[in-house]
Amino acid sequence: MKKKSTKPVIVKISAEALDKNGYHIFLTTKLNDKKCRFLIDTGASHSVIDKTYFEKKLNEKKLKTVKQSTTGLHSSTTESHYGKIKTWALGSFVIKSFTFAAIDLGHVNNTYKSLGKPKIQGILGSDVLVKYKAIIDYGKLELIFG
Repeated sequence: MKKKSTKPVIVKISAEALDKNGYHIFLTTKLNDKKCRFLIDTGASHSVIDKTYFEKKLNEKKLKTVKQSTTGLHSSTTESHYGKIKTWALGSFVIKSFTFAAIDLGHVNNTYKSLGKPKIQGILGSDVLVKYKAIIDYGKLELIFG
């Protein structure tokens, strides 16, 4: 039996210098048709959304709170917050009914502000990158799904 092939989906990304030797990779996405800026972080185990952004800008039900320890790069909490969105569009690649961990990204955005960079609304982590077999082409500045 011949396996059905699907054409990869290519999403444009940007590499922005933070200093002389370091870059961060970003992409523009849409959460429920609202344009958002996401950092691509291959070292992040889960994709996250800014808690305040989720509560104020997305027309979704309230966040669920769970008593669970969570540790990130610069923080640790005893409660975790989760929220589901209907659609997450990364270019023409669409993920339906995605559950984000919701955290305060204020410390990240304060750093970006001090560097003259726009804020982010979320972080695209390895959960999505691995599940959808994503490839980051730094030469072409493309994120390829499939």
